[in-house]
Amino acid sequence: MRSSGARQLIAGTVHVGVNPDRSELVGNCPTCGSRLTVEMRADGTFGRLVACMRCKEIYRVEADGSSTVSEEHPHGFAVSYGVEGEWNLPSIMEHLFDNVGPVNPVGGGFVCQPDENHTDFPTITVNEHARTVRFALFGDYTEREAGGIINQVVSEFGIKFQLDLHPLMLERWEHRDSAKGLVLVEQRPLGTLLRTRSKRQARA
Repeated sequence: MRSSGARQLIAGTVHVGVNPDRSELVGNCPTCGSRLTVEMRADGTFGRLVACMRCKEIYRVEADGSSTVSEEHPHGFAVSYGVEGEWNLPSIMEHLFDNVGPVNPVGGGFVCQPDENHTDFPTITVNEHARTVRFALFGDYTEREAGGIINQVVSEFGIKFQLDLHPLMLERWEHRDSAKGLVLVEQRPLGTLLRTRSKRQARA
């Protein structure tokens, strides 16, 4: 049975409008009322997520009808991590199914696709044979926005399952009209070990 109390990464939506000089979008935090600003790029696009420094929450940006802004083609970002030490795959699979979305078998492991209640949550692919976990996010995100969400999920994932995660590869996907969709444009090797806080303390 799926849990209804799973923590959401995105706390809500902030409605914004263009300021007088059309240099940024402005709105108020729906939780505390603080003024939030979103920079507009030269081509009229803008960031789709904004953080409130007072609430320490992340909100999705929604421009009002009077804001004439361009829609940006979707992007894709994925980071693969190697797993060190023991891991309990049935426990991981059960947790993802109960709290994130459907889990389906793929070659060498399984993939969890977030359900409709988990927008802005990465798809998680676990490969038992290669001992890797891949976190992928596709949509109208900048690299900074996608990286922030993926990093938060990876941190919580590592702590939840007491895993040492070693980043292996960053993938970047972009829209190409010729391909009528997203294509892989970059694969960048990574190499810094991310250890859970509890394990650091235990080894101190």
